Amino acid sequence: MKTKRFNFRVSDTLDALIRKKAADAGMSITDYIILCAIDKKVINYDGLRELTTQVKKLGNNVNQLLILSRQGRISTVNLAATQEELKKIYELLSAELGRG
Repeated sequence: MKTKRFNFRVSDTLDALIRKKAADAGMSITDYIILCAIDKKVINYDGLRELTTQVKKLGNNVNQLLILSRQGRISTVNLAATQEELKKIYELLSAELGRG
């Protein structure tokens, strides 16, 4: 249970920055400041939802190609662009998760 209260003053600029960072992290201002104050890293994975959507789209495309191949409707496919996109996604995820 929270029973203690902290009161401190900040400039308008710092207030806006703290509020934005807390909102970007999906946290209340209190929780954000507490996590920052006790030396825990606060990492925003906000873009992960969009990345997940892109991975799902790539997966659907690969599955469609597999079905067409099994039906004999196609025999060869150039997946160089797909491979490059997956490489970019992997690198982005590695970089983001490495920050944590």
